[in-house]
Amino acid sequence: MPGTLSTLTFNLLIVVLFVAVVFAALRIAQSIFGTSSKRAAATEVAAKLVSYPTGSAAVLRRRFVRALTSQHVVMPSGERLAFAELTVRVAPEDLERLDPDGDLERLGEDGAKLYADHAERAGWAVPQLVTVTVEVDPGLRSGWVPPARGSGRAEVAPRPVQRPSVGWDVVGESKADDPAATMGFPALVPALDDTAPTMNVAAGLRLERDGSLFTVAGDAVLGRLPESAVPFDNPEVSYRHAALRRQGTIWEVKDLGSTNGTAVDGHRIDDWTPLHPGSVVALAGVRVVASPDTAGTVHLRGVTTH
Repeated sequence: MPGTLSTLTFNLLIVVLFVAVVFAALRIAQSIFGTSSKRAAATEVAAKLVSYPTGSAAVLRRRFVRALTSQHVVMPSGERLAFAELTVRVAPEDLERLDPDGDLERLGEDGAKLYADHAERAGWAVPQLVTVTVEVDPGLRSGWVPPARGSGRAEVAPRPVQRPSVGWDVVGESKADDPAATMGFPALVPALDDTAPTMNVAAGLRLERDGSLFTVAGDAVLGRLPESAVPFDNPEVSYRHAALRRQGTIWEVKDLGSTNGTAVDGHRIDDWTPLHPGSVVALAGVRVVASPDTAGTVHLRGVTTH
């Protein structure tokens, strides 16, 4: 019993001490903020604590940069386009930390240069003119910069027009006297008696998966979409996972920003990568063996070109 009374007395002293500390803190806050009541002083203290800037000025600048550089458009082809106009919102308390003079126009000009430089380094298509508008939003919590809002965007660079020649490229006569151009094509050596026009036959592409064979004749997409050159029902494969294209007689593959990535012969890829006979293309681990058909050179006897 005496032990229980001692414990109760000790706990009571702690409670009294806590109340005294809170009362003293409210009196001090009341004198600092000049409020007429303790409730108002407590409210003022809470407001100051909630709105207190988080992080240093350097941290805030990094958040400002991230809010800009994280914004772009990804096209179905995998190309990335930068925005022409962006709007960034900052809290009133943060404006001075970003620009000591509070110059919104200058801050926007600096942000536009930063965004354009980042887009060029990242290989995005960049508009001729990029503008960034900085707005002060009183409703934002200090220290937080939300992602920028983008509008307008760069145009996709037009693809070279390909002649409807069922995948054949005509070798012009101007290259017939160039040793470098004729080294791998004996049929083009000027000493030959045959002077008929010559064409390079562009190869097709055969894809094998789980014993099934699929043939690709032109640009194609791999993924879970119905038009995929190879059907996939694996959930780890993205809807538009990778793209295939033919460059002359070379086939290339590129990842389209898939969730789980694309690899060629064990090496993860992002940009266009050439395929060789027997190359293993892995879409999120799902293997497809690529076998480009043999390409060669043929003569066009009796063919009239237009």
